[in-house]
Amino acid sequence: MEPFGARIVGLDPSQPLPDRDRRTLRDAMDRHHLLVAHLPGLTPEGQQGVAAAFGPLLDESKDGAGWTLVSDREGGVIGEGPLLFHSDLAFTPEPLTAISLYALEVPAGGTATSFADGARAAARLPPELRDAVAGRCALHCYPLTDARGDERYRVANLDPGAPRAEHPVVWEHPRTGEPVLYVNAMQTDSIVGLPEAESEALLERLWTVLYDPGNVYRHDWQVGDLVVWDNVAVQHARGDVRPGTGRTLRRVPVGALAVSLRAV
Repeated sequence: MEPFGARIVGLDPSQPLPDRDRRTLRDAMDRHHLLVAHLPGLTPEGQQGVAAAFGPLLDESKDGAGWTLVSDREGGVIGEGPLLFHSDLAFTPEPLTAISLYALEVPAGGTATSFADGARAAARLPPELRDAVAGRCALHCYPLTDARGDERYRVANLDPGAPRAEHPVVWEHPRTGEPVLYVNAMQTDSIVGLPEAESEALLERLWTVLYDPGNVYRHDWQVGDLVVWDNVAVQHARGDVRPGTGRTLRRVPVGALAVSLRAV
């Protein structure tokens, strides 16, 4: 399979985007699910202008800035360690619509984010596997504490206050209606209504399709790169990030629901 996603050229975010460009970006996202552009010197306002083409912006900052830093530097979040494949806020009734990351600082040894396309995976499910999950939902959960990102979260190991939500295993995309395989390696606890062993076996088969190397795009970051992806259709992951390496990505999400860490 060819890598998914599309590269955007000729975009000028220094000025408000005309409606024509916004429609072009939305159409490209619906077709390709992930967009990449190289935009040296992109300002926070410029990044927000691009992200706004995909829906209402969500301010996750605590100071009204409208953006946050995914960084191992002071003031950054999620600054170290690996992250398994996941979809942000899958454990809530309304996951984020889209996410944009812009590279401000890249370690000398390089750094990457990997993306898996759930829409392409759904289209490639063998008939017997598609039949096995037809009409079924998966349960997703997350502790919302300073938890590790390299382990799968299970309801049995979380306190009663940890958020959780059910979504169809093959979910019709809320905007496009395109089928999406919506189970992920970090937050999916189980297939609802199945015995543990059967649920685990079925999830492993689904993940084999979803995380097949031919269905994963690895983006090796360069300073000035902007990546925007459909957070329902596409999952993201990363390898280990060591503290003090100098990895800083500016994040602007699109969506309706913000969550924050909580005490256990």
